Amino acid sequence: MQTANPENRDPKDVGKMFARVAPSYDKINRAMCFGLDARWRGVLARRALEAANGGEILDLACGSGDVALAILKRNPEQKIVCADLCGEMLALAREKIAKNFRNTKASFEIADAAALQFESGKFGACTIAFGFRNFQDRAACLKEIARVLKPGGELLILEVARAPKVFSWAQNIFMEKFVPRIAARLGGQKADYEYLAKTTRTFPPKKELNAMIEGCGFKVSKTKSLAFGCVALTQAQKL
Repeated sequence: MQTANPENRDPKDVGKMFARVAPSYDKINRAMCFGLDARWRGVLARRALEAANGGEILDLACGSGDVALAILKRNPEQKIVCADLCGEMLALAREKIAKNFRNTKASFEIADAAALQFESGKFGACTIAFGFRNFQDRAACLKEIARVLKPGGELLILEVARAPKVFSWAQNIFMEKFVPRIAARLGGQKADYEYLAKTTRTFPPKKELNAMIEGCGFKVSKTKSLAFGCVALTQAQKL
């Protein structure tokens, strides 16, 4: 088994990795976040609906569909496109939403964040929850997101952040030692979650991340710290 490299984040390897983790993905997420990830996604969903202001939402790197589900629970009439590079994860999202909603305006598409198939100016908002870290060329992806957003549309990124120094040692130990063990016990591959731990350690700090976003056609408007700074919700408006 070849797991993804956290340095180059090859899309094919990342896609294969998420195909492997798909069956136990939700269960492991709940365990390693102590169930708090549902609350964080709720914050993201609420802000996405406010940002879209009636426009269509793109949930990019949608995974198993938790963000889309949180959005639809708040507004069942919301139009949303769930997009992911991994077909297995997209199938989970489709099944989860179908189980909760008989009729929905959600659609599901396999998509590469660096080369989106959607027309320019289509969406009022774009959400990414714990997926931005896996993008290979983040600048290219940001420029594509800016292209498919309407003028003034908003990008909302929920992501594991580099913890403040006072908590960084605890974050490193938890991500590198405990998370892979939790994953292995719940049916995941230890190596796959070691990859996820490494992407946390190499993820850009807030100032660098904001500079990257603003260099690709956005203005960062808000950053909300969660979980003592170990998670952050970054909100940026297309210029």
